[in-house]
Amino acid sequence: MPTTTRPLPDGVELREPTPADAQAWASFLVEAQLATYEGRLPADFAERGLEQANVEGLARAFADPSRRAAVRRIAWAGDRVVGVAATSDAPAAWEVELGFVPPPAARELDRLYVHADMHGTGLGAALFDAVMDERPHYLWLIDGNARAARFYERRGFRHLDERVSTGPTWGGIPMHRMVRPATGEERR
Repeated sequence: MPTTTRPLPDGVELREPTPADAQAWASFLVEAQLATYEGRLPADFAERGLEQANVEGLARAFADPSRRAAVRRIAWAGDRVVGVAATSDAPAAWEVELGFVPPPAARELDRLYVHADMHGTGLGAALFDAVMDERPHYLWLIDGNARAARFYERRGFRHLDERVSTGPTWGGIPMHRMVRPATGEERR
């Protein structure tokens, strides 16, 4: 099980989410995505994003941490969520449905978002360490997110030469995968 020994910013608690955290997780995630991709998302993204987040499904998933062998962490600062991260077995159902199989690794970093107020505090690194292990992982990166690309490159991920549409909820923004070999393997 991954753990983090990195110090957390003052007042931040990092823990596994519970079913009671589902609404806060979903709301934070959509808000973080809106902030990260400001000006690039459709006008109805917030509404569609929350609908797709399926709060009830999230609550069920948080009640069953073994679902897809998920590892999830939520970061709270007082009464507000300031970060979320999750990994799981791959591929996700939507990837199978759209034919993005086989995946480039058996594990996927599904989510890693940190509130803009917490950028540069080490919270992103602590969340990353808390959900990642030594196995190979991949992730989907929205093209143009240079801050995230640098963060993942520093952690051994490399870009795959592909471009895929995010689909209508995300306004068709191009995305691609990044992959990280097992810790200790040669990184090419």
